[in-house]
Amino acid sequence: MPKFYVFAFHLDRVLGLNRTLPAVSRKFSFLHDGLSCPVVSWDASLYPEGFATGWPTVRMTWGEYQSSLKQRCWHKNIIPKPDSGCSTIHHYEWSKLALFDFLLQIHNRLDRGCCGFRPRLEDACVELGLHAGCGDQNHMQLQNIIHRGHDNRHLVFADNKGFFDRNEDNLDFRLLEGIKELPEQAVSVMRSRKLREKLLQSLFLDQTYWESQGGRQGIDKLIDVIERRARVLLTYINAHGIKVITMNA
Repeated sequence: MPKFYVFAFHLDRVLGLNRTLPAVSRKFSFLHDGLSCPVVSWDASLYPEGFATGWPTVRMTWGEYQSSLKQRCWHKNIIPKPDSGCSTIHHYEWSKLALFDFLLQIHNRLDRGCCGFRPRLEDACVELGLHAGCGDQNHMQLQNIIHRGHDNRHLVFADNKGFFDRNEDNLDFRLLEGIKELPEQAVSVMRSRKLREKLLQSLFLDQTYWESQGGRQGIDKLIDVIERRARVLLTYINAHGIKVITMNA
């Protein structure tokens, strides 16, 4: 698990999204035989009514999500009409989430049925029968759409379980469906060809994680995957006329 959560935190910061909770890798003699494990920062604002009630989530189906993208909910701080079907989440947040999830191939938020790629038999979406529901995608629920109790316009990216072993011929492009804009800061990092350099500098600060992945050689292999996906995403942006804009909201 540290491969996913800790790497996701550093990628999030390097891209300038700042939507994940801080995560580091640490060793505890009483856990996992002393092997490294992820430690995620506690954030009390995610539990406004107490830990037992869980964090605030937005319940939306795929169809409702696509409708909200077309309406550009909360864009320019315009309050949606009561019958619009908009959630509390600002339009730009979905663009940030889609970019982040595509690079890490996290499907358990926007595509929990694995409808946008060829899943393996051991994947949870197949074992739980969710993949069989892809014929009626509009009614499939999104998952883990989380915000802080005091800030319901912005997302918090939690449970960032990515996949580094998914080849470029089996990427989940459904994560990008309906997205017409992407954040300029993140795209500029990918275009600058400094993504590797920035990730290396950031990841090196967590020596426990660095060593747990086999040092520079192991870290480079992880970054190789993200760099290849970044090139695919840049090609997708050009091919589909995706706008790259500043997203300060």
